[in-house]
Amino acid sequence: MAAGDEGTDPELWMCKPRQLADLLREAEQDIRRRQARALDIVAAIHRNRVGKALGHDNTMRMLQDNLLLSPTEAGRRLKRALNLCSSQALTGETLAPKLGLVSDAMRRGELADSQIDTILAIVNKLPARVNIEEREGAEASLVEHAKSPPPAASSNLANASTTTSTPTAQHHPNGRTRNRAANRPYTPVVMGD
Repeated sequence: MAAGDEGTDPELWMCKPRQLADLLREAEQDIRRRQARALDIVAAIHRNRVGKALGHDNTMRMLQDNLLLSPTEAGRRLKRALNLCSSQALTGETLAPKLGLVSDAMRRGELADSQIDTILAIVNKLPARVNIEEREGAEASLVEHAKSPPPAASSNLANASTTTSTPTAQHHPNGRTRNRAANRPYTPVVMGD
């Protein structure tokens, strides 16, 4: 195998379900922490007008060209960087991120991009009459809510520790439950020789 082309770790197949869930959570947090670092770089690129210096129209266009991002995704990343990374005053003084609590949670790997974008959208739509203390309170509440697993996930975690069987019922939004697999025989999947 080539360097960096390890494929699937054979030891993962031997892990227990809880171990796999923990490994996945750790890997996701690591990805999120690296994305936070990338946003710091985007903020520095924007602050130093690197896009223009390298012949791009602006920072967003540089992100599109260098990272092969859609205009929408480039815009999202720039918006996150401008709100969640430190900036610099005209005097050269380093300024804290506009949304410090969201920034801290992002750097710890506790928030997904979709959660960050939702919090940004809500906080940025607060009316001007909302004072700074109320904004910070709203931000804190949104971050805490986003870090909490949804009720269904909490019950799934509890059930996973008490049962090893695979559920056969499927729940539908209209409240009905279908039991598809209950009447079918189990057929193991065999992978190549």
